[in-house]
Amino acid sequence: MDTADTRTDILNQALDCVSKGIMIQDINRRVVFFNHACEEITKWSRAEVIGKDCGDIFLCHTSTGMCLTEKFCPGMEIFHGGLSQGSRELLIRRGDGTESWVKMSISPLKNPEGKETHIVSIIEDISDIKRFSDEVLRSKTLSTLGAFAAELAHEVKNPLNAMNIQMTVLEREILDTRKLGGKSKKELLDIVTIVQKELSRLSGFVEECLHFSKTGELNKSNVDVGDVLREVVSLLLPQAQLQGIQIALDIMNVLPQVMIDRDKMKQAVLNILINGIEAMPDGGALQVCARHIGPEICISCQDTGPGIPEEMKDKIFQLFYTTKDGGTGIGLSFAQNIVQAHGGIIRLEESLKGSKFVIALPISS
Repeated sequence: MDTADTRTDILNQALDCVSKGIMIQDINRRVVFFNHACEEITKWSRAEVIGKDCGDIFLCHTSTGMCLTEKFCPGMEIFHGGLSQGSRELLIRRGDGTESWVKMSISPLKNPEGKETHIVSIIEDISDIKRFSDEVLRSKTLSTLGAFAAELAHEVKNPLNAMNIQMTVLEREILDTRKLGGKSKKELLDIVTIVQKELSRLSGFVEECLHFSKTGELNKSNVDVGDVLREVVSLLLPQAQLQGIQIALDIMNVLPQVMIDRDKMKQAVLNILINGIEAMPDGGALQVCARHIGPEICISCQDTGPGIPEEMKDKIFQLFYTTKDGGTGIGLSFAQNIVQAHGGIIRLEESLKGSKFVIALPISS
């Protein structure tokens, strides 16, 4: 006899045969259904997931690296009336400790009165697609470097012309040093100051270019991340104190060593912390933490500045994108290149105040 239980069993068996993952959650985000494809994609078993908050299990991040809290969860947006349905690419934590890119297409289930009671998520593994996209991105980066070289040439040409003119004037004046008065000496000193300033700016820009072009060349060794952070903080502390910024360093007592390029990772962290310091011209606090979490070492850098506007969060890692006067837009892109070259990820996480960047480095690589 065809009973409701029989029909439910048949439906569950059918859903288990589907190649795409199907997950159903209630209004509290607790998982009530998890098919076999979900287990294959996420490496979590039904027993580990059913009845749990999906956010606690998957620790989802968006494609920009931002931590997906309940506030930004697409499922919760459906329940709150913000979306009728949606689709997002997310980076999830899998049951075996690895991370994987998935595409989640989400739709609501409604009762006869039209009220949303559950959400259905169709989950697809897009890791291979993302890897292909990354290769395409690397290819496009080569083209970008051509534009980068043109930008560099432009930046070099103008200060060189200015220096050439000023040095010509200086040469003419020096040839007749006997006629130099107090006013002339001051003018000479002003010229020298201009030249030195332009040289310093040019040298810094070229140095950034050289560092950026070499981010993929790693010289790895076993490194104590805590030592790297102590060096960076020691380097920045004098300037931070002058600006009224307190730096707090919180390192877990026992951190396993990781195989990284010490100098490049130091530069990546340095770039992030400098951004934090520059975001607090009127003083504030900068907290640097290091934790051993699962298969990763996580470094977090939290400032108490104004934070990053929502409309800019998708762009902060783009090459040449900057909101600072005189900025080159290289720092965060450079840091991201270094972290990714180590097999890690860098992300901007939600924070009640300021900005919080997290670098996650695999312990074994």
